[in-house]
Amino acid sequence: MAIVSAFDRSGLAALSDIRTPEWDELFAILEKEQSSFLAHEYEIRSPEYKWPRDPLHNWSRCWEYPYVYHHLRKWRSGLVGGTSPHLVDVGSGVTFFPFAVARLGCNVSCTDIDSICEKDLSRASLKVSQAPGFVNFRLTNGSTLPFSDGEVDAVYCISVIEHLPDFDILLKEIHRILKSGGIFLLTFDLDLRGDQEIGPLKYRQLKDTIKELFSTREHEVTIHPVDLLTSCNGPYPEPGQPFRLAVEGQILTRKT
Repeated sequence: MAIVSAFDRSGLAALSDIRTPEWDELFAILEKEQSSFLAHEYEIRSPEYKWPRDPLHNWSRCWEYPYVYHHLRKWRSGLVGGTSPHLVDVGSGVTFFPFAVARLGCNVSCTDIDSICEKDLSRASLKVSQAPGFVNFRLTNGSTLPFSDGEVDAVYCISVIEHLPDFDILLKEIHRILKSGGIFLLTFDLDLRGDQEIGPLKYRQLKDTIKELFSTREHEVTIHPVDLLTSCNGPYPEPGQPFRLAVEGQILTRKT
């Protein structure tokens, strides 16, 4: 199977991915989207919001956001008919990204356990352009997603699942709310030292659960260790951290 783009695959992020014309184009789009969002920051942000204001310029997000955006843009362009698809952003926080996705022509429901996100995203939806789609928010209790069975066309979840004590619950909820054949874009950090959030054992468990519930939409490509994007290299390294992380992306479809 020929790879059309560096991002047309599942698997670990590579340094070579972010040295391509595709990454340059996608990153430039997303930098513009984030700048537009941050222009309204002081009208949106609550003082108690604790997450980074500039997530795009982060060791893993500089790959994750272009990766997910590439696949959503490609998937959206292949849809026929006039109805905007319904997407869910799981563990959204308050960022520019769902607004960028809405502007592809998608209706995006953000979910998070943090009520501050509900307040700030409600403000953002009044200030930040979303057309031709829209962005809304639904608070979740951390164990169930507030959607009916088979309600949504696509789900994306960016660097959330590694922070959960039981990721099986969330994966089963995502499977439940997706339509048959709906797509699921998942990215997550891996601890290369093996004693943090997703080491070898939990990685095996995660992959087994994914295989049980979803089919691979894009084939997985092996990355040479020298080419591996980690928290210690790339454009935005975090060398002061006491751990070393890699990041993986999976493009999946719901099994019936």
